[in-house]
Amino acid sequence: MDKKQPIGVFDSGVGGLTVLRNFIKSFPEEDFLYVGDTLYCPYGTKTKEQIENRVEAIIHYFEEQQVKAIVIACNTATANSYHIKSQIPILRIIEPAAQAALEVSKHIGVLATNYTIDSKAYDVFLKDKMMGVRCSSFVDIVEKGDLQTKNSYEVVKKTLKPLENKVDTIILGCTHFGLLLPEIQEALPNVNIIDSSNCLSPVLKKYLEENHLKNHQQQGTITITCTGNPKDIQMDWFQFPYQGVYQVVIER
Repeated sequence: MDKKQPIGVFDSGVGGLTVLRNFIKSFPEEDFLYVGDTLYCPYGTKTKEQIENRVEAIIHYFEEQQVKAIVIACNTATANSYHIKSQIPILRIIEPAAQAALEVSKHIGVLATNYTIDSKAYDVFLKDKMMGVRCSSFVDIVEKGDLQTKNSYEVVKKTLKPLENKVDTIILGCTHFGLLLPEIQEALPNVNIIDSSNCLSPVLKKYLEENHLKNHQQQGTITITCTGNPKDIQMDWFQFPYQGVYQVVIER
């Protein structure tokens, strides 16, 4: 493994860009290759077999690109990845998010796609301390860029009503959901919010340091690729919190 190799990050669509945004801030010297599987988005309403096929295909693509780490920036994909073997380390999002929530609460609400909730992937770590809410409709809102609108506030409030006065902490168990933070905060005020998008930077940092794979170039590059039409990617919100200039390539 060469420290100059890029880090692969993928999600079903634009949600994983929230993870990438955190990585850029924490690791400005690293090169990143991001894959948005927009042709098959959303994952949360697909079958187990369909999701596993997509995860396997993208991991194989990253292996061909010789990345030094694969980050699954998608909770639904993570829930369907534990069977996959790769010579490249795979960093997954669910366990660090669950552990972060357990550090502050025992009354936890998990907002995730229908599939992630039904798979009980979070139950493995949270057991009887969680209430799950199926929120696949949120993914559609984000992918369409329908943020902070009358519709987005109404959908979020109605969906999260079962959690009112029953939890003091919620996990945003889908990387898309951080983009609906104003709507979620209005629907569930005065709760702790654990955004799974923020939980992977410490995991990646530990991996790079322990394996002596930190890049030491002055600035990294970002390549954003997707399986669908690049024009369909709604990413006006994607601003880079870093010092310096990145080369950003958007391709198919």
